[in-house]
Amino acid sequence: MIRYRLFGRRARRAFIIAAGGFTLLLAGGAALVADALRDARPDVSGPVLPGWSGIAGTATAIEIITPDNLFRMERTEDGWTMPSRGHYPVRAEYLAELDAGLSSLSYAAALTNDPARFDRLGVDDPATGGSGTSLVITDADGNRLASLIVGDTRGDDRLYIRTGRQERAFAVQGSLPDIADPGRWLGLDFFNVDPARIARAFIVPETGPAYILERESPATRNFDLTSPLSWQLITAGAANGVASAGARVRFRDVGEASGDAGAPLALHRASTFDGLVYEYRFYRVDGAIRAHISVDTGNHDVMDEASRLRRNAQGYWFEISADAYERMTRPLEQAAARSVTPVTE
Repeated sequence: MIRYRLFGRRARRAFIIAAGGFTLLLAGGAALVADALRDARPDVSGPVLPGWSGIAGTATAIEIITPDNLFRMERTEDGWTMPSRGHYPVRAEYLAELDAGLSSLSYAAALTNDPARFDRLGVDDPATGGSGTSLVITDADGNRLASLIVGDTRGDDRLYIRTGRQERAFAVQGSLPDIADPGRWLGLDFFNVDPARIARAFIVPETGPAYILERESPATRNFDLTSPLSWQLITAGAANGVASAGARVRFRDVGEASGDAGAPLALHRASTFDGLVYEYRFYRVDGAIRAHISVDTGNHDVMDEASRLRRNAQGYWFEISADAYERMTRPLEQAAARSVTPVTE
């Protein structure tokens, strides 16, 4: 009887151990199946946005989110603008580049659907702290025409993306322009005058005297200090940088200029040999330097250029870097010294 009971206990223990092992085996098998399903990559081909060319014209809004920025572009009666930048116009050529880029995208391969791996491809959602760039294009009714998270680019003309709300990354053929920089969309590098054309510059720095720099002709290498005459340049080319610093500037931001800005901190005015005149008036707002720009000419030959620059600048302020501000408004004492012999002006 004792042996029978002992045998029964051992049998039950063996059964429990065997059942437990079978359960673990089933769990392990289920996990393997789940992993296999998760890593299974469907075959993909064809365009990422089928029929894009037929629906692109119905787009009325473009929203872009990056890890550091969020901005929106909207279609108005006068064209595309950016509301957060005082409805500053968006460059049509860059919209055309985006249109062409979206039309070119075609699937090359389905990749991981493991969210933990999205960061490696740059396709994790920037709205939740990820490093990707989100692009959403909608029509007048708010319908999404395109929704992508754009990630890294490979050297073989492949781009990593996620589409819509899909939890899978893809490699695609094709390319997109730089969409993350609002300054590029707005063309904030529009002020581009050949520095070799500059004939005269009038500088009013924050501190020290105002001064005038001039050249006799485009062939003249260095600017002369023509006022005040009681100062002399330290070296022959000491004033060349400040005289032409306003000719080519890439602005950092833009907004609508409204109300009376008050007295400016400093001023930079320059004129070219062919009669183009431009002026920067500088203001400090919330720790940043903003410039109000005016453009004029009396020469019909540069009338179109003046009109284009005026069209881009009038009615707006432009933020510039501290370095650009320093170059355009450098105090005279950094380029010249007072004459030892008094000069009658």
